Amino acid sequence: MEGPQFSTRAESNLYRSWGMDIIGMTALPEAKLAREAELCFAALALVTDYDCWRAGEEAVTATTVAEVMSRNAANAKLTVGRLVDTVDIARTCACHETLASSIITSLEAVPLVVRSELALFTDKYIPSGRA
Repeated sequence: MEGPQFSTRAESNLYRSWGMDIIGMTALPEAKLAREAELCFAALALVTDYDCWRAGEEAVTATTVAEVMSRNAANAKLTVGRLVDTVDIARTCACHETLASSIITSLEAVPLVVRSELALFTDKYIPSGRA
């Protein structure tokens, strides 16, 4: 879900009734935008708290979440550092061609000004005519 926000007890119990164990609030817009820009994307998610459904747990507050996030930062840095040492930059995945099957608008219907504005992302599919 898009966040940041704290769930009400009713929302939390609804998510649990759907079989959800983890709620993530930090990758929704980024993942969609990376896909549209044909960028590879991976999320590193670190748990900060139990949601309000868990009996016996203190209420979730912005202060406690910030404290845990601060402690998680060291783990994130270590993980990203190891990833950088091992990632294959050859781009053999299909991420760089996702728009090829995503544009359904007739090419003739796309105004030249829009083609120009989106050229960075779409020029290989909808030529803008710019040099």
